[in-house]
Amino acid sequence: MRTFLRNSLYSILGLSAYLRLISFLYITAIRCGLWKSKYSELYFLRNIVKPGDTCIDIGANLGYYSTQLASIVGSSGRVYAVEPIPLFGQIWKKNCKPHVNKQLILFPYALGAQIDIVRMGIPKYHGRVHHGMTKIANTSHEEYVEFFDVEMRNPDELFSGIPNIQFIKCDVEGYESVVFTNCIQTLQKHKPIIQTELSGTQNRIEVIQLLESLGYTMYVLRSHALVEVSLSEALELSQDFYFIHNK
Repeated sequence: MRTFLRNSLYSILGLSAYLRLISFLYITAIRCGLWKSKYSELYFLRNIVKPGDTCIDIGANLGYYSTQLASIVGSSGRVYAVEPIPLFGQIWKKNCKPHVNKQLILFPYALGAQIDIVRMGIPKYHGRVHHGMTKIANTSHEEYVEFFDVEMRNPDELFSGIPNIQFIKCDVEGYESVVFTNCIQTLQKHKPIIQTELSGTQNRIEVIQLLESLGYTMYVLRSHALVEVSLSEALELSQDFYFIHNK
């Protein structure tokens, strides 16, 4: 029923209006305190992010995390959102209102090893548009509803001018290993708390091993608390992972 409703709205409204509507409804629901069990990671942010902190939201999409982080850090903090898709960036600005909330800054780039132009696409799975799974396009295996040619930047270079970073959220649909491999200088300098989704077994292993080599310990969220897990346990899980540096 939910898929039918979403597909109907998409057919009637078109992609842009559809994304504007569902993102507005989602962000409004979170602001009202709904879906705490379903989206516990969003509500848990207040336990690891403080007023005045500087955060980076990599894979900001339509602004779900950016809005929540901005409300926590307040006017004395900063939230740098990284979102390369132009359409998503427009909707992010509509939802986050950076002209009013000055602590919000948008970086309109994909992240990788070097400056480049890459093609990204919004995929369609089982007849449903999955805007939250937008990634570098692989047309040989997947169906896409729209493509975008976007600029890629190196994260260490992009973040080099940020004086303090306390928290990084990263969700880039299986390309987290590429991002973190090119973000080592930033991580070594600031040692931020990291929250990341790690799709794909090899990607997950590479990120965990890299971050552990940099002095991080891995956790997952269980019953509103962070619990340490091993690599073998992590390979069996389907949830976000948290990494805290052993300073």
